[in-house]
Amino acid sequence: MRRRSQSGQAIVLIALMLTILIGMVAVAVDGARAYSLRRDMQDATDAAALAAADKLQQTGSYVSAEQASTALFATNLRLYAAPSCTPYGTPGAAPWTVTCTFSDGTSLINVARRLGPQGSRFDLTATRTLSLQFGRVLTNGTNPTIGAVSQGSVNNLRSSPTVAALSGAGCGGAGGDAVTVNGSGTLNITGDVVANGTLAVTAGAVTVAGDIYSRCEAPVPGNVSNLCYPSGAGTPCSFPDVAGATRSGYRLADPGYPPPTVGGSQGFPSSNVVVPAGTYASVGTLTGNHCWFLAGGVFSFPTGVVNTGDFASNELKPPDEPLAYDNTQRSPYQFWDTDGAQCAGSALVTIVGGPRGIPVGNWAFLLTSVRTDSYGGLTYTRESAPSMCYPQNVNNSGQNVQIAVSNVPGATSYNIYASPPSAGGTCTGQFGYVTSIPVTVTVQNNVLTPCPLPVGGGCSLGNESVRLDNVLLTSTFAPNPAAAPGTTAAYPPDGELAPTAPGLPNQNPARGAAAAGDRANENNCKSVAGAYATCPGPITPGAVELYFPTGACISTGNSADLYVFSGYQYNWVVLHEPASNTCTNTFGAESNSAYVGLVYCPGARVNVTSASVFRAPTGGVIASTVGFTGSLPTISFSSSYAPVPQASRLTS
Repeated sequence: MRRRSQSGQAIVLIALMLTILIGMVAVAVDGARAYSLRRDMQDATDAAALAAADKLQQTGSYVSAEQASTALFATNLRLYAAPSCTPYGTPGAAPWTVTCTFSDGTSLINVARRLGPQGSRFDLTATRTLSLQFGRVLTNGTNPTIGAVSQGSVNNLRSSPTVAALSGAGCGGAGGDAVTVNGSGTLNITGDVVANGTLAVTAGAVTVAGDIYSRCEAPVPGNVSNLCYPSGAGTPCSFPDVAGATRSGYRLADPGYPPPTVGGSQGFPSSNVVVPAGTYASVGTLTGNHCWFLAGGVFSFPTGVVNTGDFASNELKPPDEPLAYDNTQRSPYQFWDTDGAQCAGSALVTIVGGPRGIPVGNWAFLLTSVRTDSYGGLTYTRESAPSMCYPQNVNNSGQNVQIAVSNVPGATSYNIYASPPSAGGTCTGQFGYVTSIPVTVTVQNNVLTPCPLPVGGGCSLGNESVRLDNVLLTSTFAPNPAAAPGTTAAYPPDGELAPTAPGLPNQNPARGAAAAGDRANENNCKSVAGAYATCPGPITPGAVELYFPTGACISTGNSADLYVFSGYQYNWVVLHEPASNTCTNTFGAESNSAYVGLVYCPGARVNVTSASVFRAPTGGVIASTVGFTGSLPTISFSSSYAPVPQASRLTS
């Protein structure tokens, strides 16, 4: 009896040991499989979240972003059959959810959100059933579900702020403030404000259509308010606007943009309007209502620049800029007349007698300014928007057209476009390229009082002229929309746009595909071979970068103006100072200044002293500390003129 009892006990022990053994095998085998699947799913979900954000940044399309996310998720998990998905779409005030189910039961849920100044976010949740092997014994045949979640975000404006102060002044017992506002009126900012220290408003008001990040304070004391982004309307916001907020705790790291490669030594010209790129060991104080055209390239100023009364720019403008949307009238606010410089050109178009008369009828003419600028040893052609229109009636067969031009800063020639009787012959007709007028004189700015003068002497800008006869204007001449720019009968560039505010010159044309749009300034892009390209592109013809090495400061007074744009070849950094430069810079303006690109002074202070400093969209200001005094400006950030944005990132 005892032996039988002991035998029964052994069977029980063996059964218990087998159960434990099977459990251990199940944990070892199925646990390892679960861990591996969980890891693979998390990797696939993370990659899909990043893919969605990256594709949105590249294309601006939520549908493309969601499709890219699904495709990469499937590829990484080796799911080759097309899934069944709810419709792809664009989020509005509410998120947009896409649910995809694969043939093996794997599910991917993608929730897209538009967060205004915080950019866009994709919340991904993936699930998959694990078919157990040994573990079935322990779960009554039930298979567990493995899940993974990830969150990808992109285009948060705090990574590309409109105004940023890297100093921690005001936080943790450090004295001072990172950003100070002590002026009159309202400082209006579109985009984010980031202060690694405190933001102090002692006089005036601040409105931010975006988020305010003040590292150690929330809310910010003083007359400070967040508006709706991007419209700038007051809260509450209606979609597509999103209300900004004031947030604490964030610290912006110095992006560390590298300094540009500077060129050889140059001497600043005494009166020649064009200033070539290069290194200027000394620049005297700029004063006296002169105009200076900055040729494309990098300008280095080891001893700094002080401008108290001149106007400098790299913008190429036509003679006789028209009123926006009415090319029969000359605008009273010519770009190159800023600060009373009297440098804007003008044309005189007249009927004269002569042989080889042009066809009888109504004609109309336009002019554009043309020049080339170099980068990387190659030249890139630029062409301004058209001038106002000059209608002429040819009433007999013995007449020619005489065109005389008072020179514009920066132009090396002028393209002439004509609308013949067959194409309308009026200012609303179609225009085609006829010929060009080369600039043969030295364009100087030392005698500007009598300018512009299309004919005669006395204006140091000089003038040029050409006579058109039936060799150029034949009876068969007709504009040709298929002709390449600069060839016979080609269409002119697009016209200028309305000013940003009353009393200012026109704005440049918008960007356009290939040769359309603005062919002269910051909205023009070309390939490295010089062919027109849709922006963004590798080269922005005529772009400049101003470099101030350690100890060199820029000081622009409130009776002077500087209107400059950077470009893709300089990563849209328009003014660069190294972190070792700790000087105090003054950015003043009389009426029409702009920094189209990023002002980057990570070790220095930037003082803004005028409401006219940022008349065009900017890529932002990054400095150690930033101060605003005097009449407070309006500053609008545009990603089109900012350094390459940070890539998408996982935020959860």
